[in-house]
Amino acid sequence: MYADIILPVPLNQLFTYMVPDTLLSTAVPGARAYVPFGKGRRLTGIIVRTHNVKPTAHTVKEILGILDEQGPAVLPSQLTLMEWMASYCMCPPGEVMKAALPSGLRPDSSANDKLYKPRVEIFVKPGTNLPVQTPLDLSDLLGKTAVKQKEVLSRYLELSGYNDNPYTPAPVSKKALTDGGKSSAAIRALLDNGLIEFYELEIGRLPQFSGHIQEPPQLSPAQQGAIDAIRQSFRSKNVCLLHGVTSSGKTEIYIHLIKECISKGRQVLYLLPEIALTTQIMHRLQKVFGDDMCVYHSRCSDSIRVEIWNRLTGPNPYKLILGARSAVMLPMQNLGLVIVDEEHEPSFKQEDPSPRYQGRNTAIMLASICGAKTLLGSATPALESYSNAVSGKYGLVTLTERFRGMKLPEIEIVDTADLRRRKYMKGIFSPQLTDSIREALQSGRQAILFHNRRGYAGTVECPDCGWVQKCDCCDVSLTFHKSSDIASCHYCGHKYRVPLTCPSCGGRALRGRGFGTERIEEEVSATFPAARVARLDLDSAKEGYDSIINDFQEGRTDILIGTQMVSKGLDFDNVSVVGILQADSIMSYPDFRATERAFQLMAQVAGRAGRKDTTGKVIIQTRQPDAPVLDMIRRNDYRGFYNNQMEERQAFRYPPYTRLLTVTAKGTDMQTVERAATAVAGHLADTFGPQNVLGPDAPPVSRVQYMHIRRIIVKTALEAAPVQVRSQINEAVSKAASENMISGVTLSFDADPQ
Repeated sequence: MYADIILPVPLNQLFTYMVPDTLLSTAVPGARAYVPFGKGRRLTGIIVRTHNVKPTAHTVKEILGILDEQGPAVLPSQLTLMEWMASYCMCPPGEVMKAALPSGLRPDSSANDKLYKPRVEIFVKPGTNLPVQTPLDLSDLLGKTAVKQKEVLSRYLELSGYNDNPYTPAPVSKKALTDGGKSSAAIRALLDNGLIEFYELEIGRLPQFSGHIQEPPQLSPAQQGAIDAIRQSFRSKNVCLLHGVTSSGKTEIYIHLIKECISKGRQVLYLLPEIALTTQIMHRLQKVFGDDMCVYHSRCSDSIRVEIWNRLTGPNPYKLILGARSAVMLPMQNLGLVIVDEEHEPSFKQEDPSPRYQGRNTAIMLASICGAKTLLGSATPALESYSNAVSGKYGLVTLTERFRGMKLPEIEIVDTADLRRRKYMKGIFSPQLTDSIREALQSGRQAILFHNRRGYAGTVECPDCGWVQKCDCCDVSLTFHKSSDIASCHYCGHKYRVPLTCPSCGGRALRGRGFGTERIEEEVSATFPAARVARLDLDSAKEGYDSIINDFQEGRTDILIGTQMVSKGLDFDNVSVVGILQADSIMSYPDFRATERAFQLMAQVAGRAGRKDTTGKVIIQTRQPDAPVLDMIRRNDYRGFYNNQMEERQAFRYPPYTRLLTVTAKGTDMQTVERAATAVAGHLADTFGPQNVLGPDAPPVSRVQYMHIRRIIVKTALEAAPVQVRSQINEAVSKAASENMISGVTLSFDADPQ
């Protein structure tokens, strides 16, 4: 018998190995196989299928071993999903496998391999010479002089309940037995006399829930109506979009649906776009589901990920899995419902490395494979999702009122250009924002300030000659971080010292231009010296988001400054003011989704205000107060925004009226990259038509880590079969390769780029 195996290598193929007779019973699809690869290497792969067709093109090597004796580590539904991801995302199956399996489940022969090791602890059990009788007379058993031994044995009998049930005593850890400084000599004597024995027991790394299980929160009439509508939608459709305004109580609806699904013996996958959200949501869910749930994301240690994986493939899998996008590739034995919260978020898209999958779309495919339903939730749905709902492909349920009848926040648009012209605004904050924050602090309320740029200053420049400090590796200006006194590249991570004089003209007046969250924090502290201030961005949260979010939630922080992390579903009761600084930077990004992103981001940030017993206030500072998107945000007019954007998308043939796929060429030599990209674009234009192929163009940042970048966008019709489209793109690339036009260039593909 032979087995076709996925191996974690960047080659677009499966590898065939012979199955030894001794492994015939365990070499089944989904099992992990340990195999030789190349000269001296050993890799772990996943068996996709077995057959009796011997390859003739090469010598077939034998499988060295099967790592899953108790059953396959990868379920049939996962194999189907991996196959779909490799095809749809146009990437090697091995890259999908590497993204799916924790590294501890795929050991190899490399020197730095970190194989998963279960956490074990030493426990104590009765020895063969310990009488099975109660009560035990320890003086008769040990003599009158063995005082220390009697103390230790007495403690063991007490902890294990031996005197109540000597046949099945409770496990007692060695640590518990020796707690209080018990004599190690006495323990050794008990071991030597056969009165106790040590044994190893595997213990999990996952924390246990120690609170009390509660019933789900009671629903309002509007929430109950939404649940009834979702159930009705699921009778005829597999996907339903819940469009609810911010603070309408979508999470409570999710909790009731999860409990209902679990009561039927099914599992639930609950996806969130950001790791920062998981802690807050986790505590709410644990109060209802306790240890029936687990949390899975990229910040979990590899050992914890392995333990979750093993539990999910075992006889008692978790009922509820809460996670970021990578959780979509976990093994689900009986999936009944997938919830994708904040489904519009770009964070659901994996950009690098491959596979470049969209978590929301992959979740919908997983649910389809498993026969489950998918619920998408958002206050500002992605245009593609809302279009599918309006057209009837998805169900649509709308929640238009906030929980407990709270009003939506009052939104004020402030013209900063006019304020500066009239000398009313000298720093970062407008008088309106300053007054609103001061009023909030005086009344014991909190404020959130949002700016989507971290660091202190956006660039370091010379005012005399215009020189700007740039990264040596990337075609991008550096961001100045005052806290560490360095200029950093946010693309490759390189750090630089800021020169004392301008390298171009020798001027000594170098200054920072623009501002980031660091400078906002500095100015807030100066303007409101009594306020307790915190910052939530990638720099401040390197050691964890939890403490920053918890301090703000518990009222130990008055003003929270943050990047887009503060916009993503966080629930704070006491926030009455939200300030959006420099909205122009969000609206002016060169991308056809820029207006959509601006609407979603600002509407979500605004939704953090006034979530409990007070009407919130939102101040949006901008130099473009007449921008139509700002008026739609102010009026909370999602439908008007949707209609406006759909007209533009249809006119210029962008999603959801077409599908996009990008081909990216990278290389160290700019001319070689341009030549390769031009050749590929020419063949693509021959196949799809010149009007459907854009580029090649240089992206806004056209060089990253010494690699020059050119990008081609291909538009395809909605009715075109994805398999055929990918075949045509591969054929165009093959033609360019046959002409020796792409040598020295790396090509990558991105389906549905975000």
